[in-house]
Amino acid sequence: MTIAAGRLTLHFVRHGETAGNAERRFQTPDAPLSDNGRAQAAAVAETLAASTRPTLVLASDYARALETAAIIASRLALPVVPETALRERNFGVARGRLYAEFDTPTMALWREWDHRIEGGESWADVHDRLAPFLARLAASPAARELLLVTHGGAMNVALHHLAGGAPGSFALTPLENCALRTVELQAGA
Repeated sequence: MTIAAGRLTLHFVRHGETAGNAERRFQTPDAPLSDNGRAQAAAVAETLAASTRPTLVLASDYARALETAAIIASRLALPVVPETALRERNFGVARGRLYAEFDTPTMALWREWDHRIEGGESWADVHDRLAPFLARLAASPAARELLLVTHGGAMNVALHHLAGGAPGSFALTPLENCALRTVELQAGA
């Protein structure tokens, strides 16, 4: 079922903290939340319950995002639908390794829009995955208000895209675990 033309509200939430976040480690898909991450998810669930009315939760299928989404969805009594488009950037050869293992020039190179990490993705690749998904949501939303549980990098790319940012102007903005950002769009035709 799709909703008629009108306003679409998207609430983006970054997943809760993992042990890897605390260690400053590039994440793997199976990284679960830490106890602190679970508490963060419960806190953002309370904020969402008091201030929003989503009717569906879409979440990255990575463990930390699904766990965050499940905590939020339980509080809001909503279903969770896994969505691969919301996955974090694949950091390839860096997955599972500490940030400190890489020198400053390498880390700077990885921040560039078009640089693809060996065995992984570029920010442009993440954009190419997210942009069609966001266009489909806007063209044919399943609900008027949606909650999207994702990751810091993917959330940065999505917000940059929805703001009409040019690829050359992309810059990562630090987002705390369980950061909440809301965007309103014109939806439907």
